[in-house]
Formats: sequence, C-alpha cells, structure tokens
Amino acid sequence: MSAPVEGPSGAAGEAQAKARTSSFRLRAVPLGTSAGRPTVARGASALAIVAEGAWVLCDCGEGAQVAALRAGLAFSRLDAVLITHLHGDHFNGLPGLLGTLGLEGRERPLTVAGPRGIASLLEALARAGSLGVGGLPVRIVELEGEGGTLEFPREAPAAFAVETRALAHRVPTFGYRVSLPDRPGTLDVEGAVAAGVPRGPLLAELKEGRPVVLPDGRRLDGSRFLGPVRRGPSVAYALDTTPCRAAVELGRGADLLVHESTYEHARAELAHARGHSTGVEAARVALEASAGTLLLTHFSPSVDGERVADEARAIHPRVVAAADQQGLDVTPP
Repeated sequence: MSAPVEGPSGAAGEAQAKARTSSFRLRAVPLGTSAGRPTVARGASALAIVAEGAWVLCDCGEGAQVAALRAGLAFSRLDAVLITHLHGDHFNGLPGLLGTLGLEGRERPLTVAGPRGIASLLEALARAGSLGVGGLPVRIVELEGEGGTLEFPREAPAAFAVETRALAHRVPTFGYRVSLPDRPGTLDVEGAVAAGVPRGPLLAELKEGRPVVLPDGRRLDGSRFLGPVRRGPSVAYALDTTPCRAAVELGRGADLLVHESTYEHARAELAHARGHSTGVEAARVALEASAGTLLLTHFSPSVDGERVADEARAIHPRVVAAADQQGLDVTPP
C-alpha cells in the first residue's frame, strides 16, 4: 500500500475546500453502539456523520461497512475515516472497508486519520497480503500531541471541517469535531431590490456576501443586505475516554455531543480503571460544554442503555441513548 503519512496542522491554514453539499444540516447515524465487542443488538463502535452528498465515518469497528450499507450510505461519497484509537472494537473493520473500496475501483483519495501507529499497522497488513486496496489512494494522517485541524488534500476536497483533540484513555486516543462551514445570513431581498439590484443573478451574488456592480455602475457591498452569519451544524465525538477537559473543548457549543457511557454511575470506579466514563459523567461534560443534545453510546453489554440515559437526564436536559441505525438530524438552533 502506498500512502503518504502526514501530521495534523495546528493552525487552520487555508479555509476548507468548498463544500459539496447544498443542505445545511447533518445527520448522525450510529452504526455500532456496543463497547468491547458486538452483541446481537449492538455492533462494534462506528458512527456516520452525513451531509447531503458526503459523509465521514467515526471509528470502524467490526461490521461497520455492513451497517453502513444497511443505512443506505454510498461508499463513493465517503470523505474520511476518523479512528479514535487502535483498540480492535474501533479499528478492526477498517481493513475490510478499504478492501471494498479497492474492489470497487475508487480513484478519489480517501483520508484516514488516527493516532500514531495506524500507518505501520495498515502497511503490515498490506505486506501480508491482507489489505487489497488496489489503486485506491489512501492518505493517512497520524495524530499526535494535543491534536489540531485536520486538513484535506486539494485533490479531494471535503464537505466538512474537522478538529481533533487528545482524550484520556489507556492508549493514545483522539476525539473529533465535525462541522459544516458557516453560511452567510438571510438576504434582505426587498431591501436589495429597493437599492436598485435587479432580480436575478445579482441577487444570488449578494446572497453569498459578494459585492456587485449594478447596471448604472454603482458598486454595492453584499454584506449590508445580509443578516447574521448562520453557524454551521457540528457534531463532537468523544470515544473512549474518562471525563476530561479535551472532551469539553470538543463539545463546546456543539449541536450534538456523542460521548461514551460504558457503565452506569454505580460502577464509576470500574469505568475509570478501564479508561471509560459513565452516562452521568458524559452529561456533566455536555452541560459544561453547553452542547445541544447528548448522544450516549459505547454501552457495555452488561448495561441497559436507556437506564444509563435516565441517570444522565438528571444532569442534562437533552439526552438520547444511541441505538444502531437510529439516526438523529443535527441543525443549529
């Protein structure tokens, strides 16, 4: 497998390439919500964050690609795979997914991000003949330090902006925040027409905030006819981790915070010993971060997800227990 290995950029750099999506919403689709191993009802960790015409996959546990097919997701529209850490229940589905993309003859580069070591692991599988990606260009970004901005190659622009933060687990682990770009505010059409802008293409230019030149030669600044900027929807993803400052930073003001909740709160000591959180602790993170909705996931097979969510609702008003294939629409307020 031939794949460039890059580090994350700590600065935003140039703006993300123009989004390929016209819709101003995201949809989060849990593809696997179990911890450690799959069960009959819950697959291993995986979450799709979907926009119109594009999506990213957060973690890729065993069975993730089958779950994605059941959710109606097209692999040709997959922009990136974001791996939190290299424990098998978050990684083991990735070689199979890459093999499928290779068999399908995909030529558009795919970005795969994860902690340092993911490149050598995939390269070892390729040398052993266990990873047949064909001509698929795989761009591997190895994360280290505190994280930063994940930038996409110019030849494979993404619909999304992605930020990463180092979480607190037993092995190097990174959380992600995935968002759509902000959009200009609502156009005051009547105000623009009254100022002499003819209906048609020039109004479209104004709607994008660009200046226009009128037929009489006057130049108008589009921003004077626009309302406040509309913030792009965002999803923060924090698996696996004990409660930590980085999870709060990822979730700050996010419309949806997806946070692990491996155990009920009575087993908080066990959760911490294994590098995990309870639902109550996830709710405290969401409350401090002022996150809109908290989606609990990564449930131990020994717990009832709804009971864990009930505990969390005493802390945060909007809590959902994730279930495989039950998606949530994500829109800014």
